[in-house]
This record gives sequence, structure tokens and C-alpha cells, in this order.
Amino acid sequence: MKESLRCIIVDDEEGAHLVITHYIQKLKTLKLEGQFFNALDAMDFIYKNAVDLVFLDINMPGLSGMEMLEAMTNPPLVVLTTAYAEFALQSYKYQVVDYLVKPIEFPRFVAAVDNVLSRRPVSKSMSDGDASKQPEHIVLKVDGNRVRISFNEILYTQSWGNYVKVFTTDTVHLSLTTTAELEQKLDRDRFIRIHKSYIVALQHITKIVGGELLLINGAVLPVGNTFRRELLERFK
Repeated sequence: MKESLRCIIVDDEEGAHLVITHYIQKLKTLKLEGQFFNALDAMDFIYKNAVDLVFLDINMPGLSGMEMLEAMTNPPLVVLTTAYAEFALQSYKYQVVDYLVKPIEFPRFVAAVDNVLSRRPVSKSMSDGDASKQPEHIVLKVDGNRVRISFNEILYTQSWGNYVKVFTTDTVHLSLTTTAELEQKLDRDRFIRIHKSYIVALQHITKIVGGELLLINGAVLPVGNTFRRELLERFK
């Protein structure tokens, strides 16, 4: 028996949360893992936890649902929700699985979930077995100790003399290594060298403007001319 899809709700309206939560509780194929009223909190949760499906509102203050999708390199499966049918048409641009127009009716909700289940072979949950064979973390020497750092937590790294600073979602580690050595240990599908002194996690980039890029935590980093072309090719 397949495990239930781990899902979250991202919507700024309390009423939408109540309706979708009620529908989720009716289906054994879904397991609600979290509820968020803004995109940034939801993205932080996704980076730190296994999520198979996101019920994502398009219109939200701050970061919209569309902007959230643009900011994520490899998001979970997504079902967009909106009160405006014309906005739902934009969903195809982002290759989401389905969209629901508010007020959401239960039969239509079930149809969307069935659509998601038909796509499940390409979702994160179904690839866990293969993914587990690959390292999901890096071990660094920090202050004489060995520290394990999850790839999902790393925002970027910066050369610092004979050391490298590793910036994560909640702290900064200083390790006696080089950027070149660190680059060999990181997952190349997730990380990219953008400068002789910097490596960044693709999933945490929100915007590239001129010779700089912006990360989800607000950090602005320089992009070297040598690395710019590959960065633009991979940030799509």
C-alpha cells in the first residue's frame, strides 16, 4: 500500500484553510503536514521537511504563489488555488499539476488529488528510495569537531582566508577547507559556483539582476563573469 501524500496548505485566508483541511481529512491518500499563511514560511518548511504536495494560493501579500514557484528550483507537486479563474490559466506556465477555483467544491478537489496521484511516480516521495543512496549532507570540521550539515539547510558558502564560511538557514559555520574542496563534496545538482569565492544552493536563489543574485534570506552575492552563463542556464 502506498503511503499518503504529505501535503501542506499555503493561503493567506483562514476560510480557505478550513475548507481544504476539511477535504484533506476526508481522504486517506492525503496527510496534512503543515499550514502556512505566507510563502516564505512555507518555503522554509519545504526546505527542511519532506513534502509531496502543496495546495498553493496564487494571490497572497508579500510573495505571491507564482513568485514562490519561480523562487524554487525543484518544488513539490503543486495544486494552485485562486478566487479568479483568469489567474488559474497562468498555472500552465509553471507546470503545476492542477488548479482549483474558489469556492472549491469537494468533487473538484478529489479530481485534482486523483490527478496528483497519477503523477506520483515523479514526485519526491516516490524517489526517496533512489535518493537515499546519495549523500544528503556534508560533514565538515568546525572548531575541532565534525559537524553534519544537511544540503537542504545550506544557503551559500564564502571563502574566508584559509577557511570557508558555510551559511545555513539558521547559523554560520567556519570550516578549515577551500571553496574548491567544498565544491567537490557538494551535490552538483543542487549547488553552483557563482564566483571564485562563492557557491550557492540553486533552490534558495530568488532573483538574478545584472552581476548579482538575491537569496531567500535577503543576501546579495556577486556573480563572476566566468560563472554567469552556466548560472543563467540552470536558473530557469
